[in-house]
Amino acid sequence: MNMLLRDISFIELAKMLQQHPQCSSAPQLVDPRAIARARRTAKRNGVWDRLTRELDPAREIPVRKRSVFRNFSRNGNRSKHLAVEAARSHELEQAALALWLKHPKADLDYLQDLLWAYCDDWTWIMAAHEKMSVVDLGSAIKAARFAEILFALEDQIEAEVKERVRAEIEKRVLRPVWDYDNTEKWHTARMNWNHVCNGGFIRAALLLIKDPAILARAIHPVIQNMTYALDGFPNDGGCEEGAGYWGFGFGHFVQAAYALHCRTNGELNLMADPKVERICRFPLAAHISGTMRATFADSHHGHISTDTALQINHFHNIPELYELCRREDPETTAGPGRLLANDMHTLALYAGQKAAGTPDQKDYHLPDLGLVKLRGQPGPSQITVLAIAGNNGVPHNHNDIGSFLVHKHDRMALTDPGAPLYNNKTFGGERYAIIFCRSRGHSVPLINGTEQAAGPQYRGTLSVTGINGSGTKRAEIDMTRAYPAHTVTQLIRTLELDPASNQLTLTDAYTFPQKPKALEEAFVTFEKVTLAKRGDHVRLGPARGGVTLTARQPGTFEVETLVERPEHVPPGTPPIHRIRFLPANLSKTMTLQFHLA
Repeated sequence: MNMLLRDISFIELAKMLQQHPQCSSAPQLVDPRAIARARRTAKRNGVWDRLTRELDPAREIPVRKRSVFRNFSRNGNRSKHLAVEAARSHELEQAALALWLKHPKADLDYLQDLLWAYCDDWTWIMAAHEKMSVVDLGSAIKAARFAEILFALEDQIEAEVKERVRAEIEKRVLRPVWDYDNTEKWHTARMNWNHVCNGGFIRAALLLIKDPAILARAIHPVIQNMTYALDGFPNDGGCEEGAGYWGFGFGHFVQAAYALHCRTNGELNLMADPKVERICRFPLAAHISGTMRATFADSHHGHISTDTALQINHFHNIPELYELCRREDPETTAGPGRLLANDMHTLALYAGQKAAGTPDQKDYHLPDLGLVKLRGQPGPSQITVLAIAGNNGVPHNHNDIGSFLVHKHDRMALTDPGAPLYNNKTFGGERYAIIFCRSRGHSVPLINGTEQAAGPQYRGTLSVTGINGSGTKRAEIDMTRAYPAHTVTQLIRTLELDPASNQLTLTDAYTFPQKPKALEEAFVTFEKVTLAKRGDHVRLGPARGGVTLTARQPGTFEVETLVERPEHVPPGTPPIHRIRFLPANLSKTMTLQFHLA
């Protein structure tokens, strides 16, 4: 896409900023009407009561202990440090929110002590990034958040605290980003770090740098740098890093774009490019039902954030995104209802928008990403199938070309395990020894004991027919180049969905350079697996409401539970069952077929 600000010089940006001195980048945080509306919402949706119940200004502020921080460098564990960070961040959000809402439990000293404690920290860098960054995701997010708290509560926070927090943001984030010695790759990376770090810088600078010329000089190249992360999205708007990183990385781009739009009184609109609008729609392609979504790459099931959906709809009319947000009712994951607004940002933006309870039922084909979603006839037995082609060299890659998910009877019958628990091995040379990342943990074949390999040269191609029609829907994935050379001469996987019967047929057509010695078809699930006595089919899930997987040729089904080291397994992850089918006969040319109903 075209470089952001390609036709706007920094001098012209300075004039744009100078023309609107009355405009701020976060007007909703100081708008009396927005604050009054937020108070009403908080009292209705339980946030007010939560503050009454949980906020304790007498509570000791969590200390960022050196030993906890060093836990990562000593044994690769992030959890202890992140737990302390999350606890203090939660306290800061609660304390700021209470003051902003004028809640009876609000305590200015408690908020100021929390901010002061952050200023006392020897670093704002996350433990896992200490040796690789001067400015990282955590420090950029902190800079933006602290600047917005100072802005929202400027008439209450004492001058000494404001001056120190501003000085620390300047020292730890603003100046380091501008240091010519800073050659960190995230400046122009084509992945989430770019949008998070550059976006955090922009939001902090907009609130702290008052001179329009200096502000424009500071943010102009940083805005342009965000183009590179947009280039990391294929032209169809898909997110190679997975649905979770769409919310994290692109979510920070949206926040920065919204702030710039407000500060320039609508003159600067980074969201106007058609490709950006396509990126905004990616969650619709990845969504399955409720909190369930495609878990390809390092992703998990979950909602998209309400504030991101609200800000996107400030620019584009995509109310379908509201269906993917949390509801006020904590027991509701789908259906109609008000959206959950439980933090200062979202409460300030929220004006009563609702999910209509009519989720998008369309099929999706993202040819550049290599993603397809096929839906059967709506109803209790509706089947939804997602499959991925792409390549094995993307950020947060899993070796999963040809992997597919099957959702039916409100269950993930076949799944992708999603992201492992991050530690010092997740992004190193041992990444593809981890079940969550290697192809053995996905529903793809194992050929002569050979798994798929990592790297952009290992790729698949996807072609689709019949989508959004009433007849058979077909996705064909050429998986040949997903494996090392000479593993297979040709491997074509075809997924055929009959929408009327909500049934799926999977066909894998092989041609080998010579007769294989071993071949395993694999199907990965978190569900209970029951082998039939005859061995020709397996049951995934309960007897009623499950899915039956049937082989159309002689062979044997077997089930193994994949064992992974505890430090790689996210808390609450159920056992990963790998169903393998061993064909009775092997030959140089083979076609294997399976039926799911």
